[in-house]
Formats: sequence, structure tokens, C-alpha cells
Amino acid sequence: MAFSQPTDDAQTPAVCQLCEESSDIRWKCINCDVFMCQLCTTKIHTKLKSTDKHELINLKDLGSENAAKTICKVDLQNMPCTVHNDQMCFAFCTDCDQPVCLDCLIESHEKHKFRKLNEVYDIAISEMKELQNKLETCLQFYGNEKERFEKLLLDGDKKFQEIKDQILLTEKEIKETVSKYAKELLQELESKWKPTENKIKTELSVTEKTKEDLKVREDSLKKTLQSHQASEMFSSRKRLDKTLPKNFQEKINCDILKTKFLPGKTYGKHNTRSSIFGDLCAVPDFELVKSYQSDVSNVLDILNCDSNITFIACYNDRKLQKVKFAKNNIKVEEDFSINVLDMAISKNDEILLATGESDIKVYSKDKQFKLYKSFSPLKTISIHVSKNNEIFVGLAECFPVTYPATEDSVRRIVVLNQDGDIRYRYEYDKDNQRLFTKPCKIITLDDNVYIIDCLNANWEGRVIVVNYGVQLLWTYNGCDINLYGKTFHPSDITATSTDFLCVLDAFNQAIHLLNYAGEVIVYKDIKPLGIELPLSFSFDCDGILWIGCNSWKADKESKAKIFAVKLV
Repeated sequence: MAFSQPTDDAQTPAVCQLCEESSDIRWKCINCDVFMCQLCTTKIHTKLKSTDKHELINLKDLGSENAAKTICKVDLQNMPCTVHNDQMCFAFCTDCDQPVCLDCLIESHEKHKFRKLNEVYDIAISEMKELQNKLETCLQFYGNEKERFEKLLLDGDKKFQEIKDQILLTEKEIKETVSKYAKELLQELESKWKPTENKIKTELSVTEKTKEDLKVREDSLKKTLQSHQASEMFSSRKRLDKTLPKNFQEKINCDILKTKFLPGKTYGKHNTRSSIFGDLCAVPDFELVKSYQSDVSNVLDILNCDSNITFIACYNDRKLQKVKFAKNNIKVEEDFSINVLDMAISKNDEILLATGESDIKVYSKDKQFKLYKSFSPLKTISIHVSKNNEIFVGLAECFPVTYPATEDSVRRIVVLNQDGDIRYRYEYDKDNQRLFTKPCKIITLDDNVYIIDCLNANWEGRVIVVNYGVQLLWTYNGCDINLYGKTFHPSDITATSTDFLCVLDAFNQAIHLLNYAGEVIVYKDIKPLGIELPLSFSFDCDGILWIGCNSWKADKESKAKIFAVKLV
């Protein structure tokens, strides 16, 4: 009899093995081991009482896992004993962990515990499938890890090359004078990247090896599951390696991605490497920790105190709230009806308030609002307390402030001592030029005063820095990076613990990170973090930056959000 091409492990005959005429072979009876055409299957085989419970497989399904399972099910009923070749196994000895026949039961398995053969077979299949699923999960994990390491390696190498090119270009521009510093910086850069690069490559190699091993095991398991021999399932089960690698994601601090090269601009024999050539500095990134929904329309100012106490001010709603941030919500501990533009905390933990009126108010420890000092007829628009407990107050002749300032306008900052006496004032420089238009935010670092100066009714502004001698040191008018096509709209300023200035750019929804010389370290778009319409921010004692926002005018019912952000 002629045979066609093989299907699965058996040869498919050229014609039906019942009628021996039709070549349209469609079915195979696993019990009879007979290939049949469609007509013989329906007219003959299925109508015989002796074969009506036989297992039939469509030829197109041969080779599938379901077909292998069906074949093994039939094979299970006729599985010869490995000890007594003339006997068929009918049960499974759980004590000996093997299939047994009747002779085995009599000879060596008395008082043992048994289970049905098909039950143990189903358990074995279930265990193998469970392991297969776990292997697939592991493969997916290590596949993702491989991609992560490859991307980290690519990004790190790209950043490394970018900084290296900057260094080499700067070296070329200032030639031999700074060649010594260039070599030092390259060595420092190498020391920052190469250990990390080697670690990434090592982890990548381990990940690839683990993935390859898992793939080999999975392929072997698939082959076993497609076997037609039930006995192979039991023998494979004994050899089954169920151990899996721990899905531990190795954390690698790729500091090179947070590194930026800052070229120097000053040349001279007595200058340092940093001032002449430039230096490597760690550039922090911003990571969202939590977001909260407030019940005010905007957070014009936010002040973090100790013990998880925060004050938030909304001038539009005439509200000042003392709040605590719980796990998922804001707990309002006290709610006051008062206009507040700016806040500061004194050394004795009292809250000083600039209200847009002539008086500076103080919220005392006995929970009372008291008069601290009046500047009548001038209006208070900003306030700050320095580390030396000096009080800086921004003043104007009217509030709301009018633009532009005229010759008769008063736009001034005064400095008070602890007794409330005025010690200094800032209004004009040594050339009798007005220093600012509206000093809406003030901070101090060392002997310098950093001021956000609002220039017009559109909130466009700048950052200016003066020393105690009323000398203008530098002015920052924003940077060239402008993602949303808007001019610079600074609304708040603070300092990090790592010697950076943070300037909040309200309309561009960004934070400008500056060094103390007014140079941009990084411009961070915070809209991808979900932060929109930022107005104010404040660091707490744990280094978390709390950002208070505005709400959309179009939605009169909307309320402002507050975001907790971590610098990483």
C-alpha cells in the first residue's frame, strides 16, 4: 500500500484503511490506529457499538497539544507495565510514585496508597502547564530586563558621548590653557560612567544567559507535552526541574544620566578648573510622589512647617487653611477667612502674613491673628524670614499693584530686625535706577537677596539678585527653551539642599533649576507629571517639594490640586 507524506509521528496512508478506495483521508481513530475518510467515519466507524466511544482526531489537528493529550489519554488505557510486560497499568502507587499493574499490586505494593491513573496523569499535566506558564512569565521578565539594560546602556553611552564631545569642544576653544583640566574632567567622567557601564553589561550578560536557559527548558517542556507516550509524562515529571530564578530587578544608579557639563567662562592663571573650563554636576530629576485635591480655587502660597503641618493660602477665596496631608486626602485642621498673598515662618514658629493691606499680621502660637507691624499707607505684598531671623517685606503704594511704575510709585523691600525696626531698604540702585516693579517673592541665601519681580499685569517677570550693599548682581529673564510658546512667568522661588535655585514658571508649567550664578542647570517641564497651572511651592523638612496649583477659569466648580514631588 502506498503512503503519502508523514503527518505527526505516524505515516498517513494514501487511501482510507476501511473502504480502501477514498483518498480523502480526514480522520484517525486513536484506539484502532486506523485512518479513515469522512464517509467511513460517519457511516461505519461511529455506528459500531464497539467503537462508538473511541477517540477520533481530525488530521489537521495532528501535532497540536490537544491531539497529543487525546492520544495520551487513549495510550493511558493501554499502558504496559515496566515490570510485567504482559500486564497493563491500571493504577498509580503514590508511595512509590509510579504506575502499577495487578501483578505489581500483589507482589510489592501491599498496603500502599493508590490513585486513579488518569487523576495522576491530569495532575502531572497540570503541574507541567503551571510550570510552563511560570517559565513564560520569567521569559517575559528577563526579556523586558534585557531591553531595559540595552536602553540604559544606549542612553548612558549617548549621554556619555554628548558630554565628552562638549568637553572636547571646550578644550579646543580654549586650547592649551585648559588641556590639563580637560584630561581631569575626562577621567572623572570615565570614573562616573565606566563602572556603571560594566555593571550594566554584566547584568545584561547574566540576563541573556538566564533567558537562554529558560528558553531551553521551555522548549524541552513543550516537546514533552506534545509527546504521545503517557509513560514519558511520568518519567519527565520525575526529572522536572521546577526551580525558577528569582525575578529580582537589579537597581542600577546610572548617575551619568543625571550629569551635565557646565562650561566655564572665566580665564586666568589663578582661576579654578570650574570657573575656567567647567565642571561635572549632578542634575536632579523630578519624580511625582503624590497628588491631592484641595477645596480652594487656587493655592497662591504654600508654607510647610514641622510635624506635617502646612498652611495654604487662597486670596481669591479669602481663605487660609492649616492642613495635614493624609495618605489619600487633605485634612483641614483650621480654616480662616483672611486675605493672604505671602507667608513666612519666624524662628519662634509664628506665621507672618502679607495681606495686600498695610498691616503685617502674625498667626501666633495661641491661634490668634495679631498685628505685627503697620506700613501705612503702603501695602504689603510679600514677606520672608532669613536664617538670621531678619524679616524682609515687599511693599507697594497700592494693591492691586498698577503698571507701569511711575516716578511717584513706591516699590520697595524693607528689612526688619527681631524687634520690628527697619534696618535696610531696597528700592533704587547706586545709579538711582528702580530695582524692581513688584517684588512678589523674596528669599535670602548667604548675603544675597533673590527676588521675583513681576513686570506687568500679564505676570511676566524676572529674577533679580542684589547683595546687602544694594548692588545688582545678576538678572535672569528665562531661558531659550520654551515648550509652550509663552514668555517667562516666574511665580515662586526656593532653594534646594544641593545649592540650586528652583524658579517656578507658572504659564510654561515648568521649573527652572539655576546655580547661584544665575546659570540654567536644567529646564524641567512638569506637565508630563500631571502638574498644570503651578502657582507656588515649598520644600518640607524631608526634601519633598510641595507644588500648589491654580484651577481652570472655564470650570467655576474646579478646585486646585497640590502635588508632592521628589528630586532624584
